[in-house]
Amino acid sequence: MPIREAILEEERAAVAALLDASGLKPPRTVDETLYLEEDGRIVATVSRTGELVSHLAVDSAHRDEDAAGLLLTDLLSRMNADGIHRRLVFTKSRFVPLFTSMHFSVVADSGSVAILENGFPTLDEELKSIRELAERTFFAPLSTLDVGAIVVNCNPMTLGHLGLIRFAAARHQAFLVFVLEEDASTFSYEERIAMVRLGCAEIGNVLVVPSTKYVVSSLTFPSYFLKTMDERDREHALLDAVVFRDRFMPSLFIRTRYVGTEADPTTNAYNDILAKTLGDGLFVLPRFEAGGTPISASRVRTLIESGHIESALELVPVSNRALLRAIAEARHGKR
Repeated sequence: MPIREAILEEERAAVAALLDASGLKPPRTVDETLYLEEDGRIVATVSRTGELVSHLAVDSAHRDEDAAGLLLTDLLSRMNADGIHRRLVFTKSRFVPLFTSMHFSVVADSGSVAILENGFPTLDEELKSIRELAERTFFAPLSTLDVGAIVVNCNPMTLGHLGLIRFAAARHQAFLVFVLEEDASTFSYEERIAMVRLGCAEIGNVLVVPSTKYVVSSLTFPSYFLKTMDERDREHALLDAVVFRDRFMPSLFIRTRYVGTEADPTTNAYNDILAKTLGDGLFVLPRFEAGGTPISASRVRTLIESGHIESALELVPVSNRALLRAIAEARHGKR
């Protein structure tokens, strides 16, 4: 069975049909998709985007054959040739033994879907780096401190975000603010983490750090950025919550994770999954308001896009206003 790359529209359509039959959605963005064909019919496929391997599917009549192994061997060789030496995998749990036989390690497995990794840096290495940075920042081992955490996108950071962080940080000796590393928002990761660091600079027990690729990312929960969710997406969200509970919380000695109430249905559904997964380890705080209306990043973006920059600035921390004004004027011009 020859291995081919799906380039033509009819090839992509046939791959999409196999994915649908396997309970998977086609990838939103993709660098390459490979497939195996037999008698003019696609019987197996796998895709990658950057270092992420996903969408492995095999026709039910060929699952006892080595179709998946052939595809993966070819894909990993291509990634090596492209200089990609860390590989992250999101896959159905039934394929876990195949990946572990190829020297991948399981990060988390919900019993339905799983995340695996191979190469450097591993999740454990990234968590160790965060822990060591935190201990240098707080001058104490994290194991001796009461640690809280929040995961934010801050697209951009608002007074609502700041109010939530201030409230939560006041309840702990040390507080970690994870900023989503995924560049799938209006503001870039560099812009967003700069805003959060500026906004939190005066809160003495806060450390702002990258979220890594293991929290709310194209690996763990891509539908967060699409603002849609179905049962397939809920598998991602559950696995994302399990990774945080089983890997982040014990490694960084996090006692409580905080979220704000949400109007957005996707984020609200994610918060529900977090609540069921983290139990007493999750604290939900009502969203902060301005003029009787909840403060939201989408509201700030709408004001900026409509030219009402001054009104938008009233909803963000004072420390961020000069930076946000510069970004907004660079993108939309002075109005």
